[in-house]
Amino acid sequence: MKTMTRITVFVVVGVLLAGAAYAQFAKPEDAIKYRQSVMFMIAQHFKRMGAVVQGKDAYDQKIFAANAEVVKTLATLPWKAFLEPGTDKGDTTMSSAVFAKKDDFLKKAEAFQTDTASLASAAQGADLNGIKGPFNAVAQNCKACHTSFRK
Repeated sequence: MKTMTRITVFVVVGVLLAGAAYAQFAKPEDAIKYRQSVMFMIAQHFKRMGAVVQGKDAYDQKIFAANAEVVKTLATLPWKAFLEPGTDKGDTTMSSAVFAKKDDFLKKAEAFQTDTASLASAAQGADLNGIKGPFNAVAQNCKACHTSFRK
């Protein structure tokens, strides 16, 4: 557990430090790599929680809460990297609909951040049944955004 906590802390700190510089990308490829990296990390931690919710892994409140906290933090990072001109071209699954429907995209991003915060909060004290609803809300946000804004 201590090792996982340390790794999580280092990852979060590293991403936050990198996030301080993400407002300006030298080229579209940099923004694409940045957001893909953040989304990869979100997916990894979310999959761990999904395995618990699906009954494939045992529920350990501390581990689940740590994963939820990482997802909550990461959920604040990638959005400006989606809005950089030219980032819908090249090695990406992002659709140009992000630019065409920017307000809708930003609403979905905000909902994702709100729901990941709710999940992290619920994970602090809820039992397995208490986290399923917030977890499913985050999963639905992922699906809604991917359906609308992926190629």
